[in-house]
Amino acid sequence: MKSIVNLLTKCISLFLILTLLVTAIYLSGCNNEPGFGIYLVESGELVLSEHHIEGYNWDSHAIELNEEGIEKWNSYLTSGAVPQTQDTLFQDEFVVKVRGKEIYGGEFYSLVSSGFYPGVVILDALMILDESRNTIVINFGYPGSFQDAGEDPRDNQELFDYLDSQGLLKPG
Repeated sequence: MKSIVNLLTKCISLFLILTLLVTAIYLSGCNNEPGFGIYLVESGELVLSEHHIEGYNWDSHAIELNEEGIEKWNSYLTSGAVPQTQDTLFQDEFVVKVRGKEIYGGEFYSLVSSGFYPGVVILDALMILDESRNTIVINFGYPGSFQDAGEDPRDNQELFDYLDSQGLLKPG
């Protein structure tokens, strides 16, 4: 009887260890955070990820969106002929992350703005995209570049390496 109890104890112990091991392996693979993402600073919401991108032109920092990306981008816009800026991404702060690490931040902006912004901007936060117009651009400064704004944070080697490893870098 004692040997049966010992055997059962060993089996239960082995079962528990295997269950914990399988659970740990499963949970380690459940990190759904994308390798590349553009997030809203205020809410932490993911706006776009590598799953929404057809290609990234490193020279111009233009991001060509795929069909899912166009749909996601347009979900932030109001319907109607004249977008209501308060109901869009316009002037919301964002952060670009690679593998969960913050690379640089900026603000969503629009070509209709008469204001100046010396940092990184994503244009055009008020533009509805479709198959023929499916590109957003990450600029350094609006309008144009600001020579006194410091080093351009978009030229980040970690970001370049990640996009390259995913086959997302596209020639100009």
